[in-house]
Amino acid sequence: MRPLSSALIAALVLAVPAMAQEASATKPKATYNKKDVKTVKATVKSIDVPTRHVVLTTADGQEHEFVVGKQARNLPQVKVGDEVIVQYQEALAVEVNAADPTKPLPQPTEAIATDRSEAGKKPEGAIARTVTLNGTVEAVDMDKKVATIKGSGGNTVEVKMQHPERWQNVKVGDTITAKYSEALALSVQPAAPKAPKKSKPKAPAPAK
Repeated sequence: MRPLSSALIAALVLAVPAMAQEASATKPKATYNKKDVKTVKATVKSIDVPTRHVVLTTADGQEHEFVVGKQARNLPQVKVGDEVIVQYQEALAVEVNAADPTKPLPQPTEAIATDRSEAGKKPEGAIARTVTLNGTVEAVDMDKKVATIKGSGGNTVEVKMQHPERWQNVKVGDTITAKYSEALALSVQPAAPKAPKKSKPKAPAPAK
């Protein structure tokens, strides 16, 4: 799970130019949603429980070495040959709304949830995080193709319009809400049993 960097905050705001659509009679003015899910499977090549050092081999044959943190329990249950499945999901939802002077701009929020397996079982767990950011359109310069967004914390950022025609209906004072979420799930599956070797048929006995 990556920390929320200033670059990511800027990326959330930069999503707005690509999502602003034609204005409609109802709120929100525009919405944008994007989700990306990646799944990686690997096999445990070696494991040193005392040092918590693990080597995984992915399907492309590459080896990945790392040390498992102590917060991950049940490591002694992992065996060579076990399959590790890691799924990472990232989503972004953005809304543009007309200004509402009766409602103050909400402050950023962050929520984190975790879950992990019971003691004695194969390791598995998940961690999810959702961050909500809010901003206000401070200026729109169609000639320079630049918009200025002010966050609820007072910081401002200039956004270069990727599609200027989609900014035609965005006005100064409009509010922007960006909700970014990511989730990481990991599970360890026992190695599949090896298929029994087929015995070769015996040659018939020579005729007497």
